[in-house]
Amino acid sequence: DNMVKYSREPENPVKSAKARASDLRTSFKNMRETAMAIKGMELTSARTYLNKVLEKKDVIPLRRFGGSAGRSNLCKIHNHYGPGRYPEKSVKHLLDILTNAESNAEVKSLDTENLYVTHIQVNQAQKGRRRTYRAHGRINAYMSNPCHVEVVLSEKEDNVKKPEE
Repeated sequence: DNMVKYSREPENPVKSAKARASDLRTSFKNMRETAMAIKGMELTSARTYLNKVLEKKDVIPLRRFGGSAGRSNLCKIHNHYGPGRYPEKSVKHLLDILTNAESNAEVKSLDTENLYVTHIQVNQAQKGRRRTYRAHGRINAYMSNPCHVEVVLSEKEDNVKKPEE
């Protein structure tokens, strides 16, 4: 019934809301790190955190794609002692996607104060091709690395212990 396939359907579809974005013109690597940083967070705290990153008050720890980035002192809040950055563009895109997912949750009349990021995934999209001109009349590729993002927000389950038989 749904038009697009999500890589993972939520455990409880009634209590979940989804959102996705395709071909975002923002670096795949930065977006992946930003997504991992908010994975499993409450929606409200994820939003606060991302806004703090925009103000350079908090940092996105670069756990996988941190090649040449300098170490950041703020990373230790996130239990990571290494590179961190403030990928502004990725953060703004991600905030938009979260807002969209939240609206979808409101339509399904879920409790938006009680939503968690239960699934977030970033895939590489098709590269944008441009070219750059080099010395001695040569031409090299000059690619952009866009990405697809999908998010699932779910209401926290009340973990009820199964009564002993």
